[in-house]
Amino acid sequence: MAAHLRAAGFPESDLHAFAEPEHPKDGGLVAVLPGKAPGAKAILLLAHLDVVEARREDWTRDPFTLIEEGGYFYGRGTFDDKSMAAVWVDTLVRLRKEGYRPRRAIKMALTCGEEAGSAFEGAEYLLKHERQLIDAAFALNEFAYGVLDAQGHRVVMEIQAGEKTDQDYRLEVVNPGGHSSRPSRTMPSIISPRD
Repeated sequence: MAAHLRAAGFPESDLHAFAEPEHPKDGGLVAVLPGKAPGAKAILLLAHLDVVEARREDWTRDPFTLIEEGGYFYGRGTFDDKSMAAVWVDTLVRLRKEGYRPRRAIKMALTCGEEAGSAFEGAEYLLKHERQLIDAAFALNEFAYGVLDAQGHRVVMEIQAGEKTDQDYRLEVVNPGGHSSRPSRTMPSIISPRD
């Protein structure tokens, strides 16, 4: 993706690859399209590049090969969330090639570690170590989509709004449970947020 941005005219100073030495196969990329108003906070475009694990035998098509069939793409991450990453990269490429200069900077962060099991969480790393790269007034992130009818007309285009944050809980059940493993009233269960 950095190669596509370079080919569109992004200088190295506006491209920031990141990874940790302990996790060389994980990491990501931040790209910046500078704005005209230096005091205006940026817009941040977010997408993750990692995908869930897959076993070839569980798929109808080869999950490790991008396949286009009937106007749809099949493969690991085509919906969650490489499609969004591709849209953001294509948008920045087009804006740069057209010579567009936004009022506020547009930053794009392509991260890793969103899917379960990753040893390196890219968004967390950027927050702790490279905050200036992603500092923004607001962010556009996954997850809403649209539906087209058989003629290609829009049926619905969704938008999702909210503050995205993690919240961890510690659950402790102290009796054998009952129907659907729900604890009975005779023994308490504890649900508490973890720091």
